[in-house]
Amino acid sequence: MKITFLGTGTSQGIPVIGCHCAVCRSSDPHDTRRRASIAIESRGSTVIIDTSPDFRMQVLDARIEHLDAVLFTHPHADHLHGLDDIRGFNHIQHHAIPCYGDARTLAVIRESFRYIFEAPDHGGGLPQITLNEIRDPMKIAGIEFEPLNILHGPVGILAYRFGNAAYVTDASTIPDETMAKLAGLDVLILNALRQKPHPTHLSIGESVEIAQKLKPARTYFTHMCHRVMHKPTEAELPDGIHLAWDGLEIEVAEDT
Repeated sequence: MKITFLGTGTSQGIPVIGCHCAVCRSSDPHDTRRRASIAIESRGSTVIIDTSPDFRMQVLDARIEHLDAVLFTHPHADHLHGLDDIRGFNHIQHHAIPCYGDARTLAVIRESFRYIFEAPDHGGGLPQITLNEIRDPMKIAGIEFEPLNILHGPVGILAYRFGNAAYVTDASTIPDETMAKLAGLDVLILNALRQKPHPTHLSIGESVEIAQKLKPARTYFTHMCHRVMHKPTEAELPDGIHLAWDGLEIEVAEDT
């Protein structure tokens, strides 16, 4: 199974509009971050987690030309608002793309993208998708995904375990029940916003503590803001813990 980091940034992306901080002005490509998303490829299938506002350029850069399904973690704009560009895959594949999420996310999609589900009264292409609630482990495009409950501030959202990997973004708290389900991983992908604490996202220090408790073989941090410069921050991390970057590809065993 191959995981590609399509984006590793926060809601504004990096560089941030109008910002002249050292990270936003950095010439290191690791410091340029689109909004957070990953692609998972296994046995000819491709599944993407979250359609960020950068979705079109992300899939073009990753040379993804086939899409079997999309999973959503939650309905915030930086994880959802590239949804319309799914229609590019509809044109290639000639069928609807199944999308999965919790009930709240699906409700927001129906409201925010109402035009997709109403009879069109104007010209132009429309995405063709099907909405599917995910509550329990499901095999999607041949890959077993288990939805896991985490907290984003006071709001419950989803993380996903698949094979020996897990994708946890926008967490501020990981409940004990979910921590137990994150044991025994080869790869843990975990959000780490910045050095300072934040009310709705894990800080780098908090994420390091979680990784050290879970002891995956490898941990990759994502959803990092423009207060995190890649090279010096990476140098300070414990062994086995790394900052991901846009375009990074990793291999992971599919079976648990």
